[in-house]
Amino acid sequence: MTGKYKELSLLSWIRRLKVQQTRNYEQRFDQALKRSKDWGLAPSGFCCSQERFLSENNLKVFQQVVSASLSHLQAEDVSQQCFAVTATLKNPLERALGVPLAFTLGYVEYNGHNVFYSDTNELKAMLNKGMPSPALNLHAWLTLPSHEVIDMTFGTTYGVVTQTPSVIGRLCFMHPDDMTADMQYHPQLIGEDYLERIGGMSTLLILS
Repeated sequence: MTGKYKELSLLSWIRRLKVQQTRNYEQRFDQALKRSKDWGLAPSGFCCSQERFLSENNLKVFQQVVSASLSHLQAEDVSQQCFAVTATLKNPLERALGVPLAFTLGYVEYNGHNVFYSDTNELKAMLNKGMPSPALNLHAWLTLPSHEVIDMTFGTTYGVVTQTPSVIGRLCFMHPDDMTADMQYHPQLIGEDYLERIGGMSTLLILS
């Protein structure tokens, strides 16, 4: 995002978000895994680990991979390709960080509002009938075995949609249980199979 994609102080951003409360992301994620299995979606192969991966070195690696892939794109390009960005960067980030990542679909609770939200009945209906329109009210991010999350697109997408320049370019690499109540991730489905089944994968672009 030439001219718009900022050099980020991730540790500073993380420290502003941190709070000592239990948010139960692991429970939400487990429910999403069960729902994905119950709906007959392809297994994600997710394996839980207690090891945390957030560190200054991993933040630098994460930043380098994202910058190399997205620095040439405009904010509008990223905001319109949430699934593409997340799916395309999954393998490079796995190689760079040396850890498997679970492609995660759901919504974000931000400042008291559910953003990019579709309820599970709507999601199930699309599984049976396909996408009713090219616009899909759903968000994608990556979940580490520690249940820490990596999100390259929420800040930019939200910033473009709501015309809030201050959040454009913000990335996330932290455990949702360490976030404030103003920023919460709600996984609904795990894996890319759902997008393939509803026809959402046909809209993905290769970001290179």
